[in-house]
Amino acid sequence: MPIDVKDINIRWRGHPKYKTNKVIEDDFIEVIVQKLEMVLFTRQGEVYGDQNFGANLEYYLWSTSLSNQNLKEEIVEQINTYIPELVSIGYTLDLQLFNGTARDTMVLNFTILGYNINFVFE
Repeated sequence: MPIDVKDINIRWRGHPKYKTNKVIEDDFIEVIVQKLEMVLFTRQGEVYGDQNFGANLEYYLWSTSLSNQNLKEEIVEQINTYIPELVSIGYTLDLQLFNGTARDTMVLNFTILGYNINFVFE
């Protein structure tokens, strides 16, 4: 059964997947990726009207010392709250933290319907 999902294309000039004159995104995986980008790259408190929106990864990556499991639980909680269609179809999330000399790096690998989607935070 195909999933019919449409959303506004939020990608900006300079984004690797930016397409000129594309207003509506109707590919299910691309809609999910856009929603993941919004949740993952937003700091809590940045969205007017919903102070809890955002995974706050910048804070967790640079300001605290959380375990992989605790950080993963924070991300899953955001997904459960703000991307219910992803929860309903299922996904896997692999999170890796790498200690750096100047800054740490976090790699998130999502598998959704057989697609691998990676996000890197430095």
